Amino acid sequence: MKKLGVALLLVSSGLACAGVVAPQKDAALTPFPTARWNALLEKNVDTEGRVSYDRVDKAEVDKLYASIAASSPTTSADYPTAKAKEAYYLNAYNVLVWKNVLDRLPKLKSVDDAKLSFFVFTKFEVGGKAISLKDLESDIIRPQFKDPRVHMALNCASAGCPALPREAFTADRLDEQLDREVRKFVGEKRNVDYDAAKKVVRISKIFDWYKDDFGKEPQKVLAWINGYRAKDAQLATDSKISYIDYDWHLNDEHLLRR
Repeated sequence: MKKLGVALLLVSSGLACAGVVAPQKDAALTPFPTARWNALLEKNVDTEGRVSYDRVDKAEVDKLYASIAASSPTTSADYPTAKAKEAYYLNAYNVLVWKNVLDRLPKLKSVDDAKLSFFVFTKFEVGGKAISLKDLESDIIRPQFKDPRVHMALNCASAGCPALPREAFTADRLDEQLDREVRKFVGEKRNVDYDAAKKVVRISKIFDWYKDDFGKEPQKVLAWINGYRAKDAQLATDSKISYIDYDWHLNDEHLLRR
């Protein structure tokens, strides 16, 4: 769908130019309460990374958002290391996605139906600064950390996304967690579908949209993927590449089980 068509659709649905979502600052918990986010994930995310949004405690999500609004690596000394900062932003992004979804239910069935509003027009406070999900990813997370693995940690509430892990990211375990999520992602046929006999591979659109982060050139992208694939499942780096259609349906446990 062309951008203009999407914009018109958003305006007609009343979701465009949603502005800044106001946090409940009087409920702010600082620094970011990792244990509380962890508890929400454990309770509401299944083993496939699907979310039971109908069970999510909205008040707890609002408190997490208030914390994100009040404290960030640019405003607080509570995130002293690069790993602490990266873990903060990954958790913040995923919390804000939940907030975005919960504010749109029960109408939202597919993120594609409100893509511009969801990622661009709606802004959230992060450390006192208004920012969209797109800008949080593209202006902060990607350029600051230059870590391609973040693409398997940022969850956009869609079925085509990497599975949402059932635990919060933490500074002391971040490398372990990110490596695990990448191995899981590239090991799933829905994301990397390889025909060794024909030397043809179909891969997630994530490797197309963000190819610069994975080496840009097709051979380098496949080599990056191989770094996290099992030894007996390596891809020929001169394979012909095509991309798997992205599934924007909401990653709601009940919707995806139907």
